[in-house]
Amino acid sequence: MDKKGVNSRSRKPIVGVLVANTMTRLLNAQNRRFWSYIRFAMLVKANKEAKDTVYIFSPEDVNLSRERVRGTYFNTAKRRWEKKDFPLPDVLYVRGGVRHGASFRNILKEFRRMGIKRINPIYAFDKWDLYQKLSQDENVRPFLPYTERLENIDDLKNVLQNRNEIYIKGCRGSRGKTVMRVVKLPQGGYEYSYFGEKLVRKEVNNIEDLLLAVRTFLGSRRIIVQQAIDLLRADQDSIVDFRAEVQRNKKGEIEIVGIPIRVGQRHSPITIHSSAFKFDDYLGKLLPQYSSSQLDGLKDKIRNFLVSVYSSVEKAYGKFGEIGIDFGLDRDGAIWLIECNAKSAKVSIRKAYGTETLRKTYLNPLQYAKILARKSSPSRVRTRKYAKKRTLDRRTIGKVAAYKTNQYSRKTARQ
Repeated sequence: MDKKGVNSRSRKPIVGVLVANTMTRLLNAQNRRFWSYIRFAMLVKANKEAKDTVYIFSPEDVNLSRERVRGTYFNTAKRRWEKKDFPLPDVLYVRGGVRHGASFRNILKEFRRMGIKRINPIYAFDKWDLYQKLSQDENVRPFLPYTERLENIDDLKNVLQNRNEIYIKGCRGSRGKTVMRVVKLPQGGYEYSYFGEKLVRKEVNNIEDLLLAVRTFLGSRRIIVQQAIDLLRADQDSIVDFRAEVQRNKKGEIEIVGIPIRVGQRHSPITIHSSAFKFDDYLGKLLPQYSSSQLDGLKDKIRNFLVSVYSSVEKAYGKFGEIGIDFGLDRDGAIWLIECNAKSAKVSIRKAYGTETLRKTYLNPLQYAKILARKSSPSRVRTRKYAKKRTLDRRTIGKVAAYKTNQYSRKTARQ
């Protein structure tokens, strides 16, 4: 690190973007075909304005003993991705690698111990923990669907006694990979559906077979059950929800960058692999019965809801640089929170708003990183001070010992 320390205003903040090992390998192979390449390209483009020092790295690139990272950066002169040594980052931006176990967790633990700031304080939400925390906030509680932990078959029976349709979700999971919809059939039995590699829809005759299907799909994960919201639909079989990209900007203020409206595939329980449309353009088409003033009122209500949710999450977990907030509208126009995402893939914002708005979603975190880097990092400062003090102490002890030895020698010589 430079002599002026990590918080010096005289140099660019160093932002390390943490991803999976596979990602950095693909970048260095100059592979433009893998699905995340466009995001890294947008990151580079955004940094032309932010002017941070940015590199991409994975756990295998970190040498903690040397406090160095073999980071991947875009060489603008050669128009290619290359690797070189960087200092540890001032700010950490987690964009992947979450599922890569102990090495990933160890990096986060050590960086936290060293006082390295993070764009987001956590890299993923536990849905049950988040629900419990948000339900304590009276400003957010009215927007939460009924939610419970699901422990055993009796819990599932009790829920389905009073509800004809529910969602079962893993407490952790992203991109809809741990979400199952269950519908009670009029003739008896249940239909369940989920989106894996493709849409799966099956029927079972009894609650025992349903629980087996749940456990086969979700494994040993902790799971929750939520009431199904009677969401707006683009047609009879395609549900609609919203993904708001909410971030802190260069002033540290909460900014709603965009609210894509997502239209799911027919019969799909979730809106993954969906079409996406601009909020202001498409909301009126979903609600043709609303007047202009009613639509404006609803839009204001939605924006206030998003700020309330963002603020409530921060009260529970600490300051966030960005949150992807999924929500829905029911047929009566009521707003329902679906879930929050600490690591939004930003797919829908690109589909609905284009690459320039996508670039904005990368610019905001890079500019917010400047604010984080300017703030003191007590543990890193203490570490440096402690190391310096320990060195001075050793020198002092050495000088005292040498002085005493010299004095003793002179005294002995006189005698």
